[in-house]
Amino acid sequence: MKVAVSCGDINGVALEVFLGALQIHAPQVLAEQGVELLLAAETQTLLAGLKFLGVEAEIHNQVLKVHGHSITLIECSSAAQLRPGELQADAGALALEALERVADLALDGTAQAVLTLPVNKKALHLAGADFPGQTEFFAGRAAVDHPVMILCSRELRVGLATIHIPLRRVAEAVTRAAVERGVTQLDLSLRRDFGFEHPRIAVLGLNPHAGEEGDIGREEIEVISPVIESMRRTGVTLEGPFPADGFFAHGAWRNFDGVLAMYHDQGLIPLKMLAGGGGVNATGGLPFVRTSPDHGTAFGIAGKSLADPRACAEALMQAVHMVAARAEFDARPGRGSD
Repeated sequence: MKVAVSCGDINGVALEVFLGALQIHAPQVLAEQGVELLLAAETQTLLAGLKFLGVEAEIHNQVLKVHGHSITLIECSSAAQLRPGELQADAGALALEALERVADLALDGTAQAVLTLPVNKKALHLAGADFPGQTEFFAGRAAVDHPVMILCSRELRVGLATIHIPLRRVAEAVTRAAVERGVTQLDLSLRRDFGFEHPRIAVLGLNPHAGEEGDIGREEIEVISPVIESMRRTGVTLEGPFPADGFFAHGAWRNFDGVLAMYHDQGLIPLKMLAGGGGVNATGGLPFVRTSPDHGTAFGIAGKSLADPRACAEALMQAVHMVAARAEFDARPGRGSD
């Protein structure tokens, strides 16, 4: 299988964590999995980054040889000047072009999975991008109306009913349709991408104490609980709505294969704490597999050899596992990608 990697923001930790992931996953490990890596980057910018990090590497005939790996380069035209830790439009332009290149490779079937290295959204916007996050970028590129953002560790998978919107807009965005879409997409992704035959899903409430029976908000009564009941009748295994704080603090999450949170930080803060530096961002509902490390560009430590590569290493292997899980799911008689 081919995994297309976008170079991310060259002024952040993207290159550093990718190189660290390559050291964690030795060439023979990826070869045993049948993995071929493609990297969308601009050669001179890439060479500057490698030199700055003190990494021995060579590029010949559009092949990057580093840490024993041979990686096919997908050449981008947007060169960027290396300025570690700085917000720059040229780095955003390169990151944006790399995203476009890997999306095209996935959509035309050249690559079976996409691994996106961290980008800075402000740099992307300076370069002309108009999407709030990479999840929305890939959804737009693939003409998917309602992707589900799933943060995962080896033990927990958290999907989001709403994604990158201001907190003040969350309550109005938590509609029955939004919660139902979140449940539907999370359930399908747990079965198709993660290999759960009959996934168990927990649904979190929106308000403190899950609304306290209507005393602290009625979204649980009027929106979330009706969706849970109607979706149960379709065969989805659901429980909730749960108060988010106690659900995570007391370990109830261990009883479920997936969790649907109502908004970004409600689900991602506990997931990232539980993942301990190894969290992965995956996008459900796309026609191809897409994963990313669960952190940003970390400008504060860029170029200082302090970045932790574990999340990137996990994201790479999660992409490989998801491709295999999808192939098995889609091969079942009468199943397809439903």
